[in-house]
Amino acid sequence: MIQPTARAETFIAALAIALGVLLAPAARAAHATDVADAQDPDHPIEVDLDVGYTHLRHDTKITRENLQADPANPGSKGIVLVDELQHREVDDQMSFRLAVGLYHDLELHIIAPYSFGDTQSWDYTGGTSAANSTLANNHLNISGCNGINACSTSAAPQPILGVPGSSKRGGFGDPTIGVAWGPVNEEREEHLKTELFPTGHPVATWVLGFDYTLPLPGDTDDPTRFGAIIPGTTNSIATTAGYSGTLFRHAHIFSPWTAFSIRYKVVNPYVSVRANLPYAINGSAWDNCTHAELLSDVAQGPTGNCTLAAWKGETSYKPAFTGEFKVGSEFVVAEDPAAGRKFAIDLNALMTWFSPSRDYSMVSDALGKLTYEDEHITTVGTLGIYGRAAKWLHFRVSGSLGFDTPHFLTDENIGKDLNGDGSILISAGGPNKSQEQSPIYDFRLDQVGRRLRAELTVIWGVSGFISLNF
Repeated sequence: MIQPTARAETFIAALAIALGVLLAPAARAAHATDVADAQDPDHPIEVDLDVGYTHLRHDTKITRENLQADPANPGSKGIVLVDELQHREVDDQMSFRLAVGLYHDLELHIIAPYSFGDTQSWDYTGGTSAANSTLANNHLNISGCNGINACSTSAAPQPILGVPGSSKRGGFGDPTIGVAWGPVNEEREEHLKTELFPTGHPVATWVLGFDYTLPLPGDTDDPTRFGAIIPGTTNSIATTAGYSGTLFRHAHIFSPWTAFSIRYKVVNPYVSVRANLPYAINGSAWDNCTHAELLSDVAQGPTGNCTLAAWKGETSYKPAFTGEFKVGSEFVVAEDPAAGRKFAIDLNALMTWFSPSRDYSMVSDALGKLTYEDEHITTVGTLGIYGRAAKWLHFRVSGSLGFDTPHFLTDENIGKDLNGDGSILISAGGPNKSQEQSPIYDFRLDQVGRRLRAELTVIWGVSGFISLNF
């Protein structure tokens, strides 16, 4: 990984600040189909300068699979979910946006985020303590139980993570540059082409866009810096006092999107669809093998699986692909088109699908490694007030409430068939280390019956933005 010099870091920060005073949030809510314009007779060029602020909070209960006696069937056992942790994430972020019109309904925009502090904290949930937590009283070995006395219940417990704990990240995030084009604009056209549609047929505004989030150089977001426990000990990995992590995860993100809106009297419904397609940079994005001491025995040593070409790229950051669908409507309360004034209520719902991924999950900072999350869906509803005091001044304030669907947070594959014999050989802590066993598979947390699971996550937040349009 390329490490920038102090002068380079100063230049990057100065450039980000210079952009920061000019930029605005990517999502424009009620004007999801607004595009900066240019080369109109009365408007040679349009420049939009927006600044937004968001306070967002996630609260999640984390459970763990546990094999217990089934009270309904004496003599038998079953897997149940037991309460373990309460996780909280709070993020206070500003976003800055600059949009410049290039031609009729064609704009170029630049977006830069800045986080005052993305803070996570975890502690035992109600009814759970160090006395009864399966995480604190763990007797399983991360490498498996084939080793001598590797999982003996007579030995001292081997806690899996430190509780309570916390982590914090902040600073500028990766900037985004993009284009938006409106092939159809209901303000510009009273009706569609008569050869295709009847005269007077209502027309919607349609916008096509493409955004690219480019990874900046800088220290990679490091999940090991927040006090992860070295397996088999009660010792934490070395940490830096007062460390605040960066937001740089070194991934290219390509985001095609489209949006539609139509005005009918006082109602202005809209819909948008967006895909986010990330591509992590090999050798620069975080790799769990960076700290093999936090992994199983097959990962460690000069000939461990972390050094094998067969596992290269299989242990690193694999961010989720996401798909977003947003539907809502603006309800106009008062309007003066001649003076450019408008007051409206905006109500919308956003649904986001996340693919399976090896990502910075809710337990990554506690474990000191990225974990493999199952797919899940986030749904958020937003109620906002939108105002346009003049043609050159817009503002919006809103509140949001939503949830994540339950999903597993630790679900790595145990290995892969390297010799083509149709099976996967595992050593599971035994003396003969298998090259087919994944170096990042954790027998304490990834095997069925021991996995961590995020239950229903409650999300709420408030936001506001102000926009200057020239």
